[in-house]
Amino acid sequence: TLGEHHPDTLNVLNNMAVAKDGQGNHDKAVELLQGCWEARKEKLGEMHPDSLVSQDALANALKNQGNCTKAEKLQRDCYEISKKTLGINHPETLKYKKHLDIMITNTN
Repeated sequence: TLGEHHPDTLNVLNNMAVAKDGQGNHDKAVELLQGCWEARKEKLGEMHPDSLVSQDALANALKNQGNCTKAEKLQRDCYEISKKTLGINHPETLKYKKHLDIMITNTN
């Protein structure tokens, strides 16, 4: 068995949580994504690209849950970390910037 903190297990958990969010089950998505993000940060570090994927998904789920202030801060942190680790023109950094811009636009 792979174990609950194996990278493949965490990928499945992240994808399952994103699906829950897409189905409108935002509370469960936030719960799963929070656990996945914490596990990835612990195992891989907060600056690892996989950790950022979970952070981005958690920010989106929090926004969908109505927790816009926390979501925006998490998304802003995700973007800033990605700029430092991947570079300002990396496709993932640009995606996180777009998500942040959309979040800011929708909350103002």
